[in-house]
Amino acid sequence: MTQLESNIFVFVVLPLVFLAVWGYAFFYIRRISHRIHEMEGPNGHLDSMEAGIMAAMQRPLRTVRPR
Repeated sequence: MTQLESNIFVFVVLPLVFLAVWGYAFFYIRRISHRIHEMEGPNGHLDSMEAGIMAAMQRPLRTVRPR
């Protein structure tokens, strides 16, 4: 590997991989947190397991794609 290839790998490729992994983790955690807040009741916590299940079932399915 030449000096130029090595520099490109170290200063371009590795930082992009690092940012991609941390960006994915950040948005995944935000999505899960948002889903939990949707399932919580007006009190800010789940009153019961049934309430959480009902809230999740009433949520429209946006992830299903028709084929």
